[in-house]
Amino acid sequence: MEWIEEARISALQCWGNKKIDILLVEAVAEHIAGWMDTVAQTQRNADYYRGLVVRCGKAIGRDAYIQDDGGECDEVLCAKVPELVEEITHKEC
Repeated sequence: MEWIEEARISALQCWGNKKIDILLVEAVAEHIAGWMDTVAQTQRNADYYRGLVVRCGKAIGRDAYIQDDGGECDEVLCAKVPELVEEITHKEC
């Protein structure tokens, strides 16, 4: 498990000044580490798919950077990309 050390620290902090049951701490840490691994993988997946949307926005060009109020952003507005793709595909039909 990638996050087991961090999870052990978190599990130990739960006990505070109470008597520590090391076997229980380790069991809790393993659960926490599993959750942390899942969250980390989910974030990597989100970053990957966001990167694909950014690439599409860059390929679309300037329109992917223009806000609804007309202002221009330095980064692709990911939420706008699907709308722009729909416009582009309807124009070509």
